[in-house]
Amino acid sequence: MKTFRLMVAVLLAGYGVLSVAQAAERIPGTPVSIEAPAGFSLSKQFTGYMNEAEGASIMVNEMPAPLEEIKHTFIPDLMKTEGVRLLATEEAVSHERKVWLYKIGQTANNQSFNKWILLQGDSKRSLMLVGTYPAAEEAKLGDAIKRSLISMDLAQGEEGKLNLDALGYSIQESDHLKIIRRVSNMLILSLPGEAAPAAEGVQPMMVIASSYSKVAIGDLVAFSEKHMKNTASLIEIAVQKESVKSVDIKGHHGVEMLANAENAKNHEPMKVYQLIVESNGTYYVLKGLVKAEQSEQYIPEFRKIAESLKITD
Repeated sequence: MKTFRLMVAVLLAGYGVLSVAQAAERIPGTPVSIEAPAGFSLSKQFTGYMNEAEGASIMVNEMPAPLEEIKHTFIPDLMKTEGVRLLATEEAVSHERKVWLYKIGQTANNQSFNKWILLQGDSKRSLMLVGTYPAAEEAKLGDAIKRSLISMDLAQGEEGKLNLDALGYSIQESDHLKIIRRVSNMLILSLPGEAAPAAEGVQPMMVIASSYSKVAIGDLVAFSEKHMKNTASLIEIAVQKESVKSVDIKGHHGVEMLANAENAKNHEPMKVYQLIVESNGTYYVLKGLVKAEQSEQYIPEFRKIAESLKITD
C-alpha cells in the first residue's frame, strides 16, 4: 500500500462561468468518461482535462489497490500533510455506482487551491478523480467541478486493463522488466506478476513519467541531482559523480546518473539509475531502483529501456 500512497502523493503534488457542461467524452488511456465543465479540453500531459487560462484541472488515476485501503489509509495520511485541510466529505451515486467525495484545501508555493477528490472501486482496484481549482474561485468553480466528477461513467469490462493511449511517450520493455501498471502519465515496470513492490526494496522496478506542466528547468544537471536526492522511499542518497553525463535521446537533451542509497524501511543497500530528458519545457523522468546486489544485472536493463524512450507529443 505504501507504494500507491507515494504515487498518489505525487499525483496530488485545479474558469469564467462554468454553468454549461460539455457532452460526456472518453478520456484516452482510461475507461472513464465525464461531462467536463465548459472551457476544459483534454490534456496532452496527463489523463484528464485542463483549463490553462484558469489554472484548473480534472485528473483521472487508476490504482491497483482496494478501495477500502485507499479510503482508510491514504485519506487520513493526506490530512496529515502540511498545508492540507479537509473541508467536506460526501457520498453520492454515479451511474448506479456509489462514490465517495472529499473536498480539501491545499496551500503550496504560496498559492491556495481547493480540490474535490472522488473515489470509486472494489476489492481489487480503485479509481480516483481529482478536480483542482483556485480557492479564490470557489463560488464559480466548486460546484461545476463536483458535478463533473459525479458524471463519471466507466466503459464496461475495461476497468484495470492496461491502456497506453495518449501517453505522450513510448518505451520498449527489456528482457525481464515489463510494463505492469499505468497511473495517469506514469508507467511502472517490474518483473511479471509483481505488484510494484520495489518501494520496499524487494524487486527491481523502473518508473517513467512526464511532468504535468511546462517547467523552467535551467541547469539540467543540477535539476537532475536534486530530483535524484528527492527519490521517495530512499535515504542516504549519494550521486556517483563519475556517472553523471549528458546524453542524446533521439535528438532530445538528457542527463544520466547513478546513485547509491538505502531503503528507508529496512536500510538495505540500493542502487538507483536515473535519466531526465527535456523537450519543449516538458521533462521526462526514467528512474530504476534495485537492490545493490542485483545492480550488475539490472542497471544495463534500466539503461536499455531509457535509451528506447520516444517522445510522441
